[in-house]
Amino acid sequence: MAVYKSKGIVLRSIRYGEADRILDLYTRDAGLVSAIAKGIRRTRSRFGARLEPLSCVDFMAYHGRTLDTVTQAEVLRSFHGIREELSRFEAAAGMVGSVRALSAGDEADRRVFNLLYNGLVALEERDSGYGAVEAAFGLKLSILAGYAPQLDACLSCGANPYEVTEPLCFAPNLGGLLCPDCRALTGDSFPLPPGAHERLAAAIENPIREAPSEGELEEALLRVVRSHILAHAPGNAIPGTRTTGARRPA
Repeated sequence: MAVYKSKGIVLRSIRYGEADRILDLYTRDAGLVSAIAKGIRRTRSRFGARLEPLSCVDFMAYHGRTLDTVTQAEVLRSFHGIREELSRFEAAAGMVGSVRALSAGDEADRRVFNLLYNGLVALEERDSGYGAVEAAFGLKLSILAGYAPQLDACLSCGANPYEVTEPLCFAPNLGGLLCPDCRALTGDSFPLPPGAHERLAAAIENPIREAPSEGELEEALLRVVRSHILAHAPGNAIPGTRTTGARRPA
């Protein structure tokens, strides 16, 4: 049995059998990994609460035919504060869903691991604007995955979005902005409220911890990001559903 050690963030934990759990982790060294933690639900389990969803852990495991088996785990950061507040947890769930949707069997990318970790830190350390963090995370993740939305020009005519009359529109299937004159070219687009385009651009350029509280714009930004990820995820995977292409370290 090949034993390995890695760092990972627990994306999901599912009850299995009488005392086990099946875990999905995004690891620093192998991307998305599925593993089983045996006996974790027993009172005297050696794991205790070390493998709760969202926890960042240093773990040891060995390869199996279908699932790896976790043998040891130490918590590096529990992100307990996120799990304790519903609005924070919902934003974190959206971030996790985006990772799963855009990680369908891809190789490991430490930039994604670091982005997810920093996104969770931002959620836990702030008191508002959780949706803005989720939106900024989704935009940055889309870029890392090779699905960057086009926000600097109209997809059709190339017009500068700062020079056209609002409302600008976003076309998820096309992956970017349309000016009002070109919107008629596609039925799959929706208007952006004033200021949304500037906030989207700022979310890409600035560190995720600096994502501002957007108030009324927050839902608009989330709509853009979620629709973009849904349209461009491999196989149109829906964020939050199971990804079947988990990999294990070689």
